[in-house]
Amino acid sequence: MILSDTTIAEYINSEKIKIFPYFNQADIRPTGIRIHLGSELLIPCKNQVIDLSLPHDIKYEHQELTEEGYLLEKNNFILASTFETIQTSNNIVCHIEGRSTIARLGLSIHCTSGIMDNNHDEPRAIVLELKNLGVFDLLLKPNIPIGMVLFSELSQPITQKSQDQYKNQSSVRPPNMNFRIFKETKFR
Repeated sequence: MILSDTTIAEYINSEKIKIFPYFNQADIRPTGIRIHLGSELLIPCKNQVIDLSLPHDIKYEHQELTEEGYLLEKNNFILASTFETIQTSNNIVCHIEGRSTIARLGLSIHCTSGIMDNNHDEPRAIVLELKNLGVFDLLLKPNIPIGMVLFSELSQPITQKSQDQYKNQSSVRPPNMNFRIFKETKFR
């Protein structure tokens, strides 16, 4: 069940949902909260071949996002993060969605990772996979409203600890390619 604006406000007041460094009540929308673009970018260095079955150190150019902005050209891809860090109780999961206004310009804010279930042990920023799919070049600036976070209540609380892969994620992080690849899985 996706939480409504009323429940979201109640859960923020009771600290079942915590938003740092601060939260503006005007950012509560009918079914989520509006989130904003952080101030750091990772721009992938071109001409790298990444073998998904092996750990890698992927090369990125780190750039501070200033008020002058960053021009995300057509068909380009970068990593960014939310200004906000979010922590929830262990019976709530977050979903990231784009804003329809910027989606209509061709900006996708997440490619495939739309669920955050690792923020119940600590507050975490949401890393955004920004892709300009449109015909316009887009000027990105810090703190622009970039997306929405929706919250769902789970049938039972999460019992697993948050994954350590992105522990202490307070801003943009590159992919951690040191995960295990399972060659064979058996189900009983």
